Amino acid sequence: MTEVEQNQPLAGEHILVALDTSPNSTAALMAAAELAAALHMELRGLFVEDINLLHLCGLPFGLEIGSFTAKPRRLEQAQLERDFRIQATVLRKTMADIAGQQRVSWSFKVVRGVVAQEVLNAGSSAHMVSLGRTGRTPGKKIGSTAQALVRNTRRPVIVQMHKPLEGPFLAAYTGDEPSDNTLRLAMQLALARRSRLDVMLLNQSDEKKAEIAQQLAEKEIESNLYSMHSSSTIVSAFSQFTLGTVLLPATAAAWLDEMKTNVIVVP
Repeated sequence: MTEVEQNQPLAGEHILVALDTSPNSTAALMAAAELAAALHMELRGLFVEDINLLHLCGLPFGLEIGSFTAKPRRLEQAQLERDFRIQATVLRKTMADIAGQQRVSWSFKVVRGVVAQEVLNAGSSAHMVSLGRTGRTPGKKIGSTAQALVRNTRRPVIVQMHKPLEGPFLAAYTGDEPSDNTLRLAMQLALARRSRLDVMLLNQSDEKKAEIAQQLAEKEIESNLYSMHSSSTIVSAFSQFTLGTVLLPATAAAWLDEMKTNVIVVP
């Protein structure tokens, strides 16, 4: 089952945002729209009707917990289908409003399937993917879809908390290829937002530090570089960063749970 609505024909590079009805998902949509405007890209929204929920309908143990009442109720397919349609209508309206505010080209698509897999499939052609840090399951630090995406995607993933995606930016650099990609994206965002970018280097030589400092100076980006010599030290420093946006190489995605602000994970 697939449904598409758009306000203009789709073109080249785009940002994909995975949508549900959680507050963090709305924040992810706002961040994606702002980035699409800053980077002159299109915005594509995706709502996945969770096929695993449909499979539970009619089973004796198929229960869901109400978002507002916190009371269990039996899953019924007809009701679930109605819920999906209502959610899609609300999300389409929200996306139209937010994309309109940013004056970006947009599209909205509804598919049915396994949520993480459908987002991974759709994200394979995107410039980057944006989604909420947690979904609708209370008590989780990082939602299961976000976890699957940062482990498996080949595109940068914005893991959004309920706050704007903005500077200052703080990037981790560990010396591998994802770190080079992370630094490149961090500089692009700092320039687009006219914002500060600081870089934390893990076990890097003075020569590498000087090389990165020169790159930042050539682009006239305000910055400081910090040398760290253990993962625990750098994670502790990142966990104190509560404003702005953190950029992590995918090889450091295990640090994600310790972050207290928006994070972009870069493969």
